[in-house]
Amino acid sequence: MANDINRVILVGRLTRDPELKSTNSGSYLCRFTLASNRTIFQKDGENKEEVGFFDCVAWGKLAEIISKYSQKGRRVGIDGSLRFSSWENTEGKRQSKVEVFVENFQFLDAKNANENPMPAVTQNMESSEKPESYAENFSEPFNDDIPF
Repeated sequence: MANDINRVILVGRLTRDPELKSTNSGSYLCRFTLASNRTIFQKDGENKEEVGFFDCVAWGKLAEIISKYSQKGRRVGIDGSLRFSSWENTEGKRQSKVEVFVENFQFLDAKNANENPMPAVTQNMESSEKPESYAENFSEPFNDDIPF
């Protein structure tokens, strides 16, 4: 049996400064929101701009780098996968959300006009850095010997 595909590639701007936190186990977690614009071409010839807002999360060393070098308005490219989580709030209501689990991150503009954009940063997570929910709910890729 082959794995399904869960891949996300986004380019946009940070809507706020990234928020860095540390877990009880000492791993770093960085949360930020990415605004990504797109143009919708309409039949009447008018083009409509639409903005999507995407909640993103990065772990480990990648989280530290994003937090240190990014700020609101910075243009970035990310690559990752979607993660669904659900919980019960304090009033007993079931809530859920989908976040982009960032695995690769690239700065697409310079912090200052005189600088070059920083190189891409890739998340190579060791098993000790994987968040608990990731380790429990997602297994390593299954190799079913398909030649492509």
